[in-house]
Formats: sequence, structure tokens, C-alpha cells
Amino acid sequence: MKKILTIILILISFSFLAFFSYGQTITPEASSTPKISITNQDQKAIENLKEKVANKVQEIIKKNNKAIVGRVTSISDNLIKIKSVDNKEYEIKIDSTLTKFYKISGVNQKEIKIDDIAKNDYLIVSGIINDKTVDANAVFIDQPFLVESGKVIEVNKENYTVKVITSDKTVYTLSFETFTKQYILNIKTLDIEKSGFSKMIVGDRIHFIAEIKGNEKDNTYEAAKTLLIPQEYFIK
Repeated sequence: MKKILTIILILISFSFLAFFSYGQTITPEASSTPKISITNQDQKAIENLKEKVANKVQEIIKKNNKAIVGRVTSISDNLIKIKSVDNKEYEIKIDSTLTKFYKISGVNQKEIKIDDIAKNDYLIVSGIINDKTVDANAVFIDQPFLVESGKVIEVNKENYTVKVITSDKTVYTLSFETFTKQYILNIKTLDIEKSGFSKMIVGDRIHFIAEIKGNEKDNTYEAAKTLLIPQEYFIK
């Protein structure tokens, strides 16, 4: 952003010099120093040029102002390093006067400080991207979720986990915790009702939401919310 502003000032300065040298009128005086006057036509041309330069810069900013996401690997006062889901590393440059920080909670967001960001946080960064460097305008802390559905292929009643295979043959292991909200489709009334782990049966369909913390192994996630659809619903 600072580079673009510098370019604007240089362009405008050169433009002024060009117009002055082209449209100047020298009035003889006792002094040998020439007096420069600007006509209304010159002034109008200068203003038009300034507007064109400003519009061009806005086009450049709009074109390059994009967003990237990733988890924090390191953080300092003016630089945050993140790694994206495809393992690309980016350097996020922070401007203490321009960069704003926010935390997203549901559909709401509140402004925070850079000190509220910690290693492994999931960030959405908006700014001007130059290769692997981002001049950040806004940084958001968000919480990513996995939203999937599939068929229950294994139920472990000892450790309260189930294995689910999706339509693309990906297998997930879901861990059911005390905070997991479980629901089931009543196949008689088609109402959604509260459920429990004991209702899980191999062959049932399950829709689930799981929080992605970034340290999961073997596709194992803690289920946040599940909706169970008994297999009888499909064969009635």
C-alpha cells in the first residue's frame, strides 16, 4: 500500500512539472527569476490527470486485494507467518496504523488486537498479495468446520467413536464428546428429535459437523453436531 501511494505522489509530481513547463508564462521583472502562472485550462488538465491516476490505483488495489487463509506458524509485532491447507507459507505484513484485527463468532465479529492472535489460530487475511507476501488490510480469526455426511461403517461403544465413509470413499472417525449435540430423524413423523450414542447402528446415514483444530490425525475429529437417519428410512 505504501509503495502504491509513493508511486501516486511521483506520478503527480512529474505531471505537475510537465504541465508547468508546457503552459508556463514568463513575465519579465527586475529579477532574473521567471514567474510561473497556471491557466484555468492547465489546472483542469491537472485535476483530470490526478483523477485518472487515482482511479488507476484503485483498479490495481481492487485487482490485487484478495484473501488467503491458513494457520499461524509464528507471530511478531509486524509480521505473521501462516501456512495454508496446501502447505504454502505466507508472510503477513502488519501496518500498525492501517491493519485491523477481528474475531469471528457465528455471524458476528468484534475488533481485537494483534496480541489476541496466537500460534495455530486459523486466519483469514485480506490485503494485497505479492507472491508469498501479503500487505494486510484486515485479519480475521475464524474457526473452520468440517461438514460432511456418509454411512456408518463401525460403532465403538467403548470409546464412543464411529467410523463414517462418505460418497467419495473418505473415511472419518468421529469422537462423541459431552458437548456433542446429537439428533435423529423420526422416520414415522419426520420430526428431528434429540438422540444419544446408543442409537448409532452400522448402516445408518449420518450428517455431521466437526471443528477443525489443525492437529487431527488419521481423519479423527470431535463431533460438534450430528443428525442420524436410520437405514429403515431408505427401505420403507
